[in-house]
Amino acid sequence: MIKNKIFKYFITFLFGISCIFIGYENPLLIETPKKYVKFILKKFGVVENFFTNKQELQTVLDEKKPENNSKIILLNGNSFDLSYEKVINFDGRSAGIFVNTKKKDKLEFDIFLQEGINIKDNSVKELNVPVDIFLKKNGGVKSVIKIEGDAYALISNKSSVGCYYASIVNLNNAKKILSTSCLPDEENIDFNGLGGAYIEDQDHVLLSIGAPEYFSQKIRSLAQINSSKFGKLIKIKKEAFKNEKISKEDYKIYSLGHRNPQGLILTDNKIFSVEHGPQGGDELNFIEEDNNYGWPIVSFGTKYNNGEGYKNISKTFTSPLYSFLPSIAPSSMNICPENLKKYYADNSCFLVLSLRAMSIFVVLVDKKNPKVMSIEQFKIDHRMRHFALDENNKMFQKNNAFFISFDGFGLHKFKFDNFR
Repeated sequence: MIKNKIFKYFITFLFGISCIFIGYENPLLIETPKKYVKFILKKFGVVENFFTNKQELQTVLDEKKPENNSKIILLNGNSFDLSYEKVINFDGRSAGIFVNTKKKDKLEFDIFLQEGINIKDNSVKELNVPVDIFLKKNGGVKSVIKIEGDAYALISNKSSVGCYYASIVNLNNAKKILSTSCLPDEENIDFNGLGGAYIEDQDHVLLSIGAPEYFSQKIRSLAQINSSKFGKLIKIKKEAFKNEKISKEDYKIYSLGHRNPQGLILTDNKIFSVEHGPQGGDELNFIEEDNNYGWPIVSFGTKYNNGEGYKNISKTFTSPLYSFLPSIAPSSMNICPENLKKYYADNSCFLVLSLRAMSIFVVLVDKKNPKVMSIEQFKIDHRMRHFALDENNKMFQKNNAFFISFDGFGLHKFKFDNFR
């Protein structure tokens, strides 16, 4: 025991002296080596964090409780109302939210933030991620999936040799179980477009990996290249998540030609997605296996650099069920809560969250022949990110109430009521 303590103190001392000596003249020079050294020290238990700090984590914990004057806000719809109120404070963007349903008397939330922080009950900690997690260029933890109680994350990475890529990570041991190839055109990478939407379907998980760019034709073109995972929906065997690596035999490209799918649902034996278009043209798509959805060749949006349009229709590609003009910046989608689903029993009913439009959209689609019947908008005036899920990756609801995260403004409880 004493030898172990002496060893830890010795390593800490050497780390401190080396950082002072090397970093005195040029602190930027040691930024990456310092991160790797702190990662090793965390492995030895000398430090608790390698990319966050204790003060940051304590601030998140202190701000967790909502204000005492948190009030219920009521919005009137066409034939029912929607109310919401804040239940938990946190700053930043969520990557996933889960509810422990085992305790009947208390709801326990497991909240994952994109900056690599986990808020759980009365604790806040840094996530167990690999050393090359990359938080710049709007990167970080983009999505969290739970399978049989274990958490896995889609994250952005930058290797020591300057390769920008994405990976699925086991958050129990920080091991990367599936990785993409390196992205081209590193100056124009924007990991906001990495996707991360997913659904669990029996023995498989369907996961979206977007083409994360802003002005790069090289990156967006990956959506049409079969050998690239970018711009695709990937179908992965659930059992493969438990392996050291997900092999080529354990996953397949389910569909291609996607820009940035942010929402996926399975309802009435049909799969739907919402994804960001370029400068307008956000899409609601009916997803079928092996279909090509056209990005970056067709879109109802326009090009960022000159405002020119794309091709709108092509027999080669699958057209969207609906295209939002102007853009709403969709962020997530889920099946309607039970009372709203029952009210619209003759149609498929689901909810779409948005960032730019700061709204919840109630979408009705014909069950027999997928086509949009109606879209009703509830303006919230906050950027909304994720629905809280149960242990089966379904929308958590209790007494028809459900939960949604706001960017920089915590977690809120919602309920549709007063049906007319």
